[in-house]
Amino acid sequence: MYTIEKNKTKVEVNLTIDNKEWEEGVQKVYESSKGKFNVEGFRKGHAPRKVIEKTYGDSIFFEDTVDFFVNKVMNEILDKNPELEPVAMPKTKFESYTAQDGLKMKILFEIVPDFKICKYTGNEIKVHSAEVNEHDIEHELHHLLEEHAKFDTVDRAVKNGDIAVIDFIGFIDNVEFEGGSANNYSLEIGSHSFIDNFEEQLIGHKKGETVDVNVTFPSNYPASEFKDKKATFKVTINEVKEKTLPTLDDKFIADATEYETLDEYRKATTAHIQDMKKNDQDAEYEYNIREYLLENTEIDIPEIMVDNFVHQEIHNLEDALKPYNMSVEEYISRTGGTSFEDYLKMMKERTLKSIKTRYIYRKIIELENIVISQEELNEATKGMTNREDIIRTENELSLQKLHKFLKDNNNMVIIPESNEEC
Repeated sequence: MYTIEKNKTKVEVNLTIDNKEWEEGVQKVYESSKGKFNVEGFRKGHAPRKVIEKTYGDSIFFEDTVDFFVNKVMNEILDKNPELEPVAMPKTKFESYTAQDGLKMKILFEIVPDFKICKYTGNEIKVHSAEVNEHDIEHELHHLLEEHAKFDTVDRAVKNGDIAVIDFIGFIDNVEFEGGSANNYSLEIGSHSFIDNFEEQLIGHKKGETVDVNVTFPSNYPASEFKDKKATFKVTINEVKEKTLPTLDDKFIADATEYETLDEYRKATTAHIQDMKKNDQDAEYEYNIREYLLENTEIDIPEIMVDNFVHQEIHNLEDALKPYNMSVEEYISRTGGTSFEDYLKMMKERTLKSIKTRYIYRKIIELENIVISQEELNEATKGMTNREDIIRTENELSLQKLHKFLKDNNNMVIIPESNEEC
């Protein structure tokens, strides 16, 4: 009835249905669909097949019968060969049909082929230290002081660390550009919140002065129309404010926090930083294990699988942007500062990585027989009635068990302090 030919990710099913099988198939389709035909002189659903074919044409059941055999064969194939699961809707290629010889056709689809996973236990996975050092604590203490800083107006030139209250208008090629102006804007000098060396050019100038500030927009600026462009800002200094930090002592801590002494606050801060760094370390360990598996496992993902997912994402974005009369290209340019082509390339790379990860994880779950017991599932889904929510929760539990297995069965290696990036 059918033969299967497989070549890497592509599967071709050669389907032959003889005239006897075809006739049986047509009869089954007639029995299941006769209720939708209206034929004069017969109650709906009671018209004989020959009468329906005479009324609507001899080929009225042809397409449905082809679908009947395609579905029947695909179900048989997947029952016997679950590894041949299609990654996209199968396509059909009609070859021939005659009443004497029956039907000949092909069913074409793509799969993710079986693959050999790399060594996934006993590996050395490098992560950064979770140890809290004095710099971490001092950074948090300084942040607290900054939150409670006072700013007093002074009659002197701008210095680094001051707040300069300014009006500014931006020009490119002597033409004022949209979004490049503001009044009474409070700019902290040295915060690097403005592009290039904008802030540094205000140092040494006083209230009432107007300064021409010349800058160049960076090549990675979000708005693509400004990338690498030279601009001049006419800046008027309205006010100069000097920043004063409070004294870090018991009184300040008691006034600013829920703690009574600096020592109590330092201990609490240390514990908080420790928790954060430990969580970061766990996340880094999990991420680096995943990257190791991806880098060391060869797996062919059909391009159609990636393209279909990306196409659906773009379609969803188009629907979301319709109320704003904005195209996808315009949205990407405004928010991502990149071209549509670069955005598609990035999406495809990210999607490919995500699909690979899913199949690698599935393989490990199968090899290690990682399962969720009925008791575990009942406890996690207590009160749930939606079938999709229950399935999603079961998948999440499986993933949690997988991550625990990988963390427990690989070796965490701490990167020496001197090698840590600042």
